[in-house]
Amino acid sequence: MKALFFALALMTTSQMAHASECGDLKKELAAMQEAQVQIMNSLVSNHETFASSLEEYSDLVGDSSTASSSKIISKNMNQSAKAFRARGVQGKRMASNLEKATADLMGRVAACLK
Repeated sequence: MKALFFALALMTTSQMAHASECGDLKKELAAMQEAQVQIMNSLVSNHETFASSLEEYSDLVGDSSTASSSKIISKNMNQSAKAFRARGVQGKRMASNLEKATADLMGRVAACLK
């Protein structure tokens, strides 16, 4: 994941160096912000998807056997699902803070370019 962000930053940096007009730079920054939002939303969504999958498998394991070990495994899977869901909520907060910080940065850069 770090490599993806590094690659995006490197591409954007090299593209910004070649941008001859401030309008082009503003467009590039807006495109970068949109990509950032999509990446963050995808990462947060993955937590919810994984948590739901764990819960479904937990139900199958718990229903398929009366063995005590299966019940314990099912319980552990449900606890893991709750933990992933909590990470997703935390990720949503972080994504929101990152979006606000990026918007602020873009506003300041745009003001400097005027």
